[in-house]
Amino acid sequence: MVMQDSRRSSAIGTVRGPGSPGGLVGVETPAWRTNGLVSAVLRATAVVLLLNFDQFPRLVGRGFLIAAVVLAVPLLLHEILRPASRARTVIFWTLVVFGALAAPGILHPPETDYGRQKFLLLVTLTVFATLAVAVLRGRRDVEMFAAVFVLSGAVLAIATLNGDPQDGRADGFGSNPIWLARAIGGAFVALTWLYLQKRVAAWWAAGLAVLLGLGLLATGSRGPLLATVVALFVLVLAGFRLKIRRGRREWVGVGLMGALVAAVVALPSILPPRVYSLLTDPSEELFDTARAEMREVSVPMIAEHPGGVGYGNWGDYSGMLIHNYPHNLWLELPAEAGWLVGAAFILATVVVAAGLWRASRRDPVAGFVLAVLAFNVVAVSTSGDVNAGRPLFAALALGVLVLAGATLPAGVRARARRVRTPSGRGVAG
Repeated sequence: MVMQDSRRSSAIGTVRGPGSPGGLVGVETPAWRTNGLVSAVLRATAVVLLLNFDQFPRLVGRGFLIAAVVLAVPLLLHEILRPASRARTVIFWTLVVFGALAAPGILHPPETDYGRQKFLLLVTLTVFATLAVAVLRGRRDVEMFAAVFVLSGAVLAIATLNGDPQDGRADGFGSNPIWLARAIGGAFVALTWLYLQKRVAAWWAAGLAVLLGLGLLATGSRGPLLATVVALFVLVLAGFRLKIRRGRREWVGVGLMGALVAAVVALPSILPPRVYSLLTDPSEELFDTARAEMREVSVPMIAEHPGGVGYGNWGDYSGMLIHNYPHNLWLELPAEAGWLVGAAFILATVVVAAGLWRASRRDPVAGFVLAVLAFNVVAVSTSGDVNAGRPLFAALALGVLVLAGATLPAGVRARARRVRTPSGRGVAG
């Protein structure tokens, strides 16, 4: 992968143009530092490992988890103590959200083994993976996070393509095809953003996109595939909000997406069987599957139990003992944790998404995080319980980081500070 920085001028180490302080053309400012590369890699790696460690073989995954904790703990402590850090904002809101999610389990402890395990993972691994996002300091770290996520997705895609498919679904390292598809689809979104930001050379981007796309299709998972399409659409919309003059890469991306849609519409048989059946007869997926039955039993359960049935009790109340959860986070939380907790979490997601949409006009990172959030909002609607939503919680934490201003370019932050500074204060006369 080739990381590019097209904003450098011919004078090494400087940037020219309207991005300079005060918007003066020709004024030179220092380009991004190169001496923080190791720090950025370590921070990004810690977050990615906490999100994807369980997609790898069990022994390797445990090693990744231990390494991630060893990296993240001192980095978190350092960020909390650093005066200019925005980590405290991310940590505060993360603790508020998880405090609300944990309250039902504290007031009414889970009664089943599954429920106790679920609650324990929620207040340990899931909350820590979300807190770890606070180690990302700014735009450079977020870009490195995207790059490491792409690398992780590429490794998983290779394993998936080399795996032994069963019923048309490859499982890579033996992981659940749905979780593999989420990791690979998220990597596809991250790669697209890096390409549009000119951080990846076109040929590298094309090769990795083919690899990730084939790996995603090989899993046969339709939910993550739909989530990837939605996220790419959001990413393109956010990019067009940001730029008045369109660059060649934006138009190339739009053209390729259009060509892909046209090819699928014209030749749907090129798709894997499960994806083909979804496109040719979506009514079966919507009304004649186990997930449709889960939706049908969850809605009355939510209506009859405003306080929730308790973590881990959905299976007992639904009568679908073969399933422990409704494979839809937006049904699971109000059903098990109650109306108040479910509604509060949905509201928090909407507020962060709306803030990112507004911020995407001036901050390119906001568009990327919004696309990641959209990806995970769709992904958690199709499978997994609350702990499988770790990437969604991480996306929300990333959103808080962006809304706190951590990823704004230095010139924009400086102008924002000047606007907030009262006349006559803090300005050299």
